[in-house]
Amino acid sequence: MSATPDSGFMRKLKKLDPKLGCEFDYDTEVFFITYERATGQPVPILIVKNTDGSFRQPDDREIEALHQGDRKHVDQSTYLEKAAKYMEDVRTKTARDRRSNIRDYTKDDKIQLMRALNPSSKANRPFRQIAPKVTGKVF
Repeated sequence: MSATPDSGFMRKLKKLDPKLGCEFDYDTEVFFITYERATGQPVPILIVKNTDGSFRQPDDREIEALHQGDRKHVDQSTYLEKAAKYMEDVRTKTARDRRSNIRDYTKDDKIQLMRALNPSSKANRPFRQIAPKVTGKVF
C-alpha cells in the first residue's frame, strides 16, 4: 500500500485540470481526488476505493469519472439529454415512493380500524389469555 499515486496518473490528472490533485488520507486509508480553491485547503471531490470499500490505487477510472462530470468536455445537447433522463428517473421514483407510502399508510390504518371495531378479537388482546384450572369437583 503506497501513499503516493502513480506518476502517470498524476500527469493525466494535471492534463485534465492543473488545479486537480490526489492526496492519501491516513485515517481512512484511501486516496482523495482534490480540487485546489482560491483560498483555503483543497476540497476533496472524489474518493478512490474499490466497490467493497477497500484500498486501491487511482487509475483511469477516476480520470473517466472526472471527464464525464466536466461540462466543458461534453456538448450541450448530450448534457441536457442526460439531465432530462435523470430528472425523469427521479420523478418516476418519487411517484413510486408516493404510491408505496399511501399503500403502507392504509395497511396501518386497516389494522388500527380492526382493533378499534372488534375489541374482543384474539389479535387485540394485550396479553395471552390463560384459562383457569379447575380444582375440586365440577358439576
